[in-house]
Amino acid sequence: MIDQFIYLHGFASSPASKKATVFHDEFERRGHSLIVPDLEGGDFENLTISSQINIVQRCMGDVDGRRFGLIGSSMGGYIAVLLAQMRKDIAAIYLMAPAFNFVNRWQARLKMDFPGHQAIPSLIEVFHYRYNEKRKISTSLFDDAMKWEAVLVDRILPVRIVHGLRDVSVDICESRNFVRSRPWCNLVELDSDHGLLSHVDWIVEDCLSFFGQN
Repeated sequence: MIDQFIYLHGFASSPASKKATVFHDEFERRGHSLIVPDLEGGDFENLTISSQINIVQRCMGDVDGRRFGLIGSSMGGYIAVLLAQMRKDIAAIYLMAPAFNFVNRWQARLKMDFPGHQAIPSLIEVFHYRYNEKRKISTSLFDDAMKWEAVLVDRILPVRIVHGLRDVSVDICESRNFVRSRPWCNLVELDSDHGLLSHVDWIVEDCLSFFGQN
């Protein structure tokens, strides 16, 4: 039985996002504690993969014998996969449109924003959904992400992925490629976009069912 559930929100999002709120309220209604940490740690400008992993590590602690279930959305899904590789106390993970192939996708975007020999600045602007405006973030995020791209993800544990067929932020091919070489992972394709809000009630039920079996 899983002792604690943790929800990992996506990039430029927050614990107060609509999807995170729906999950938190429904889990609590069913009697399951769901922690939703702020993965920015109050410093979006200096956000990295490593900083987010450190926040979740502190949230989980080092108590022996506990079993965790992680729920990850977009970048939070990618973070969940990396953590599950590192920590054996993570018993199962549920991923929504996980941001696999993070570095390559952002490199392609930056080449469009800064074509030719135009130098990529140390800070770039991205839209932040928490504040409903553009915010600056350090491009050291991508340097840090490079080392995580080298991590071999091969730990066998229950993994359920839901991904929208109309996702223009993280193409569903990323999830298809991920599960193709990992038969212990299960992918459900939904007629939705990256946010998956059109199916959020079904997803919460599916998530609870998944963890109930693991």
